Amino acid sequence: MCFSAEADFVSGVVVGTVGVATLREVRDRRELPLAALPLAFALHQITEGFVWLGLEGKISDSAGNTAMYGYVFYAWALLPFFAPLAVMLVEPERRRRRIMTVLVALGACVGAYLLVAVATNPISAHIVGDSIDYRGVGDSGDLVTALYVVATCGTWLLSSQRHVVWFGVANLAAVALIAWNQREALTSLWCIWGAIVSMLFYLQFREWRSSDTRPVREAEVAPAG
Repeated sequence: MCFSAEADFVSGVVVGTVGVATLREVRDRRELPLAALPLAFALHQITEGFVWLGLEGKISDSAGNTAMYGYVFYAWALLPFFAPLAVMLVEPERRRRRIMTVLVALGACVGAYLLVAVATNPISAHIVGDSIDYRGVGDSGDLVTALYVVATCGTWLLSSQRHVVWFGVANLAAVALIAWNQREALTSLWCIWGAIVSMLFYLQFREWRSSDTRPVREAEVAPAG
């Protein structure tokens, strides 16, 4: 089926249901950002549903523009920092956390740059085929996109938690395929794919709960004796 407002609303409800279930599996506050990602992705897709309605003239321009700015703020400014941070907080291995810290800092820089772009540049959205093309980054778009992918997917791939790694693999493959085949729709298509595969986080939390184990940071383990 074609991507549309209805597709975004349906995916948002489905992923949101899983997101609520994931939050119920939290046993430590450090797990909360990672557990919140599926629900955040779901709300993001619902927001894009309203972007579709605005572009199709089914809601007012002001409502459509508000949805568009909310959508790009999450996708461009918040996600490149929040997602790596969420993974780093639950990573038990000190060596991996140190590397992730660098990527979290990179994501923060990318997010800050894109936040300025959202605040100072004219942001636009247009329907292109079965997706939405978001514009407003300017000539540095390719470099910023590359750094964005390094910060987000790099952190997921470094994780010692297998479903988090699979999430990173799936997203890296998706961004490569979309960039090669339908580059102008990268933000829209990658985010809906990210929303769907974020349900892997629920499996990770269920795995932790079923085995009665949680990732324990190396620094928190007291030395023997």
